[in-house]
Amino acid sequence: MSDRPLLYLIDGHAVAYRQFHALPEQAFSTKSGEVTNAVYGFTRILVDILLDKQPKYLAVSFDAGMSGRDEIYDDYKATREKMPDSLAQQLQRIGEVVQAFNIPILKLEGYEADDVMGTVARQAEEQDINVLIITGDRDILQLLSDHVQVQLPAYKNKADVIYDIPAFQKKYGIEPGQLVDLKALMGDSSDNIPGIKGIGEKTGTKLLQQYHTLDGIYEHIDEIKGSTQKKLIEGREDAYLSQNLARIRRNLPITLEIEKCHTQDFDFNTVTSIFRELEFRSLFDRLESYNMTQLPLFNMNAEDAGFLPPDDIVEAVIVQDKAALDELVETLNSAKEIVWDVETTSIDQMQARLVGIAIAVDGER
Repeated sequence: MSDRPLLYLIDGHAVAYRQFHALPEQAFSTKSGEVTNAVYGFTRILVDILLDKQPKYLAVSFDAGMSGRDEIYDDYKATREKMPDSLAQQLQRIGEVVQAFNIPILKLEGYEADDVMGTVARQAEEQDINVLIITGDRDILQLLSDHVQVQLPAYKNKADVIYDIPAFQKKYGIEPGQLVDLKALMGDSSDNIPGIKGIGEKTGTKLLQQYHTLDGIYEHIDEIKGSTQKKLIEGREDAYLSQNLARIRRNLPITLEIEKCHTQDFDFNTVTSIFRELEFRSLFDRLESYNMTQLPLFNMNAEDAGFLPPDDIVEAVIVQDKAALDELVETLNSAKEIVWDVETTSIDQMQARLVGIAIAVDGER
């Protein structure tokens, strides 16, 4: 993608669902018995993004309905198992974690997260912002463009996969915009989208490679021979129904307020408080270590951090080479007052690793 600001969009339900099934419940629970496997997996991904990728913007989307698809087709998603109670309970906790990081939750009553993200991604592109969507749902791949990519997080023994247009073309043999018509032909069992009986992925892909769209296929129906033609004719109504069900809506009445998605605006103490409550020790330690070395990235009061604000802003110099070190030695030799402190990865003196040494000289630098 081009050199634009980047907005990360996390598909809340899809990522939580994937983590719920990837991490064993018995290994993730608090002392009080609260199950946290989905919360932990989701939060780990969130922390990885914030600390490792440091995107300028980030938002999370959740389902709040079916976008009317269940009214178009009574059996839409009818074959899906009911959400486990333990996952439903954890979704509320995930929302609390997201809010603790001061990350906006994007949802619209009556609509699926896919449609919210589709609308927001379109608006981001119009604002010259790149988008990376984190999801476990391959339906989102239809949104791929020059400025929108999709990441499928690691799952069980599979590594993260990031799709751009070339990666999609290589995997599926068609363009991202043709994915809707492929699902119209072959259906989608995960959402109970019917498709055309007897048309599978291989045949559907071949038809789209030749005729490009569902409309194009039916415009050239006389050129298609044998049983495939018969199936297409008999399944035409189901094909267009399935196309409507599979297509992500991109014109919802929701507005992307991009500055509310800024990532460097959360309170360290609020986040670590909920980490303590959920007993996420490893994530707590990681966030704490990062905070010690990257303090400007956190919204943290000076008193909370254990120091008083300086009366004046003084010059800061980072010593990274021999010339700067020689200058520091010369400055120290002539200094009247020197104050020094060690910068470490943790306040735990038995586990901390040295990051650097901070030195103040005569209150001037």
